[in-house]
Amino acid sequence: MTLFDTHAHCDDKRYELEYEGGTDKLISDCLENGISNIINIGTCLENSKASIELAHKFENVYASCGIHPSDVLTYENVDEVMRELEELLRDEKAVAIGEIGLDYHYEDIPKEPQMIYFERQMSLAQKLNIPVIIHDREAHGDCLDMVKKFPKVKGVFHSFSGSPEMALELVKLGWYISFSGTVTFKNARVPKEACKVVPEDRLLVETDSPYLSPTPHRGEINMPSYVFFTAEEIARQRETTTEHIAKITKENAKRLFNLNNFVF
Repeated sequence: MTLFDTHAHCDDKRYELEYEGGTDKLISDCLENGISNIINIGTCLENSKASIELAHKFENVYASCGIHPSDVLTYENVDEVMRELEELLRDEKAVAIGEIGLDYHYEDIPKEPQMIYFERQMSLAQKLNIPVIIHDREAHGDCLDMVKKFPKVKGVFHSFSGSPEMALELVKLGWYISFSGTVTFKNARVPKEACKVVPEDRLLVETDSPYLSPTPHRGEINMPSYVFFTAEEIARQRETTTEHIAKITKENAKRLFNLNNFVF
């Protein structure tokens, strides 16, 4: 059994400091121990470029490129950023725009620039016909409104934290739902309920490593190989096997990110 981690930040500096051998060794170890593929996620122009470079080092690793809502104040000219982002997304190993979206948890990033970058990147996704990876933190209504504004754009809500009803509404709109290690937390009643209702053909798993380490590794640095614990919990909630969850989520990732021409 192997699993596809559809959302990881393997180029995070913590791995160079805390994982013996750094990022390259981390990925090699994971690919040799139960992980079939990884999508490494960009959050700004700098690490989107790094994500592409990393993807070219490993046949089974792909990249996404995007401006995270927490990074929107880094730049002065949104038009210039969109031009650079479009150029990055034309790379053969870039499979999605992301992660993009809205984060209302902290008040130091105003909503207006977040909305501007979210909408511009959704528009770019429509232009390039490429899927998007959405970050939605305490902004469910506005994120849902945005995806409805771009009905031709499809993708995934990563580390899903919305209600089962929201999950089903997104599925009807053509979206995928991904669950991270948070679904393993004892008090994660809503994600546990949501993972039960997502249709088999729209379900994905991820780690969001080095963040959101699943039980029994809470408090530790997360890594792609820990996606097993997420798949195991989803299987428990859906009353099926971890092997079945691994199989269908790999198939779904391949379909969503158009990976037919890549190693799988």
